[in-house]
Amino acid sequence: MNNKLVKIYELKRELNHRKSPNQGEIKRIKENYIIKNTYNSNAIKGNTLTEMETRFVIETNLAVGKKSLKDHLEIRNYYNALIYIETLTNEILSEENIKTVHAILLDGLDRTNKGKYRTIDTSQEIHTLLSWYTSEPVTINRIIEFICKFINIHSFIDENGRTSRLLTNLELLKLRYPPITVLATDILEYYQALDKSYYGDYEEAYDFFYNRIIESLNGYLNFTK
Repeated sequence: MNNKLVKIYELKRELNHRKSPNQGEIKRIKENYIIKNTYNSNAIKGNTLTEMETRFVIETNLAVGKKSLKDHLEIRNYYNALIYIETLTNEILSEENIKTVHAILLDGLDRTNKGKYRTIDTSQEIHTLLSWYTSEPVTINRIIEFICKFINIHSFIDENGRTSRLLTNLELLKLRYPPITVLATDILEYYQALDKSYYGDYEEAYDFFYNRIIESLNGYLNFTK
């Protein structure tokens, strides 16, 4: 077994045996994650709001001067999508889930394409992918492979990346792992790993996501000392 995967299981066992955080700690952990994840996932897409501005928009629902409506809607929509996926943790992943996540991301931005595949053939590809994914118990490696396959299908005209990052965390939450954040500074490594997966080579993708999961587990362990 890969050493990093062994490390993940060790950290997860340690987290499971920790005393559950109190309500104040849970609130702080969740708030920090939401801000960090929203900022980075949007920054990867090219959103110009800083992390501090992202926090301001989410916490106050007010606008930042000289920033576009599009940038503000991307922040608000991603936040809403993060809240939405928390309602799905007891469900088997479905096309409806995927389309709804995508529709939330494009709310107020693209009425024509939100929640709609770019071609008719895409529907069959996603159906085949989900049939494969749900045919066996979900594991970390299976989640990683699913996400790579999903991105490579390129289901939607836009927002495939942000949709995939939300689906990654939805599936990790189902396994009771803390959600991960792909940092904007990780973008080159992230894209290189996804490119390799297009040709059926998942080693870099495994390594990339293992590192993000380890970072997330360590972060949660630090919060619960």
